[in-house]
Amino acid sequence: MKEKRNYSLTAKERKQKRMAEQNKKSDGKAYVAKPKAEQKSAAPALSAEAQMAQSQKRSKQSTIIISCVVAVAILLIIAALIAPVIMYAVNPYRGYDDVIAKFKLSNGMELEYVIDEDEYDTAATNFIFLATNKYFDNTVFYDAQGGWLRFGGYVDQPLSNNTSDYSRSNHRSDDADYCKKFSALPNNKFSKVTEKFGYRLHIRTDDTDDSLVKQLGALTFRTDTSTEFQFYYGDFAETVPNNINTISCAMVGHALNTKTIKNIQSIRLTATLNSHLSDTYLWKPPTPNIKIESVKVYNLKSSKWANFDFLNYLDGKDSDGNSRYDSWYGKA
Repeated sequence: MKEKRNYSLTAKERKQKRMAEQNKKSDGKAYVAKPKAEQKSAAPALSAEAQMAQSQKRSKQSTIIISCVVAVAILLIIAALIAPVIMYAVNPYRGYDDVIAKFKLSNGMELEYVIDEDEYDTAATNFIFLATNKYFDNTVFYDAQGGWLRFGGYVDQPLSNNTSDYSRSNHRSDDADYCKKFSALPNNKFSKVTEKFGYRLHIRTDDTDDSLVKQLGALTFRTDTSTEFQFYYGDFAETVPNNINTISCAMVGHALNTKTIKNIQSIRLTATLNSHLSDTYLWKPPTPNIKIESVKVYNLKSSKWANFDFLNYLDGKDSDGNSRYDSWYGKA
C-alpha cells in the first residue's frame, strides 16, 4: 500500500512549476508565470495624439456616410421635381386622351390641333402618316381665301404663270429626289418615285357636310388631292372664284384653343394676290411666305403606329366596308 503524500502546493502551482522547469530546459531561461489577470491585460493605452487621430478618422468616416445619404436624398428630390418637366418636354399633351398635332411656324406662332383619328379614320390617318414622316416640315401656306388657310407640300410659291393651276413646280410630289428619300413609301412599290403621292382616298359622305367642315377652327383634308389640307378661319367679305366653295373636303380635326384660331385669322389677313399665277384661279398666299417649320404629333396609339405600314393600311377597308383609297396611279 502506497503511502499518501502531502502536497504543500496546490494543483495550479504545481502546473506552473512544471511549465517553468520545461521552459528552462528548452531555452535556458527561467520562466515566470504571470497571473491570469495580468496575462489578459489590455494593450498599452494610446497617447492623446493617437486617440485624437483615431477620433478624427471615425468622425471623417461618419461624415462621408452622412454626406452620401444626404446626396442620394437630394438627387431623389431633384429627380422627383424635374421628372414632370422632362415628361412635359417630351410630351406637353400627356394628360390628353386625344391625338394632338402641334405646328411650329416661321413667324413664331404655334397652332395646336385635336386630330379626330377615331371619328375620321381615313383622312386623319393620312394626315398623321404625312406629319410623322415630316412631309409638312419646311413647307408654306400656299393660299388663304374663301375661309380656308391651305397647306400641304408646297416648299415655295410658284415662280411662273401656268395655264393649269396644278401643273407647276415647288411641290414635293414633283420632286424626284425628295420622293426617293421618302422611305415610308418603298421605292420598289412604284413605277416612278414621283407617283408615291398619286393616291386618292375614299371618304365617307358625312365627312363632307358643310356643318362640319365649316366649323371655326376645323382642319380638313382636300379629297381631290393626296397631301393637301386646310384650316377654316371663318367667312370674310371677299371676292373669290366661284369654285372655291365647292372644293371637296373631309374632316380631320379641330383647333385645341382659341389662340390657334386667332393665329390662323391673323395669317389670313396677310394674304395678297400672287401675280405669277394663271387667271383661272387667283391664288392669295400669305405674304411674305410663312413656313411650317415642323408638325409633331402626340398621344399616338402604339398598337397602330409602332410598325405602321401605309400601303397595307390603304389596302384595307374602312368602317363602311369600302377600300380606303379609290385609286393610286403609278402603284406597282
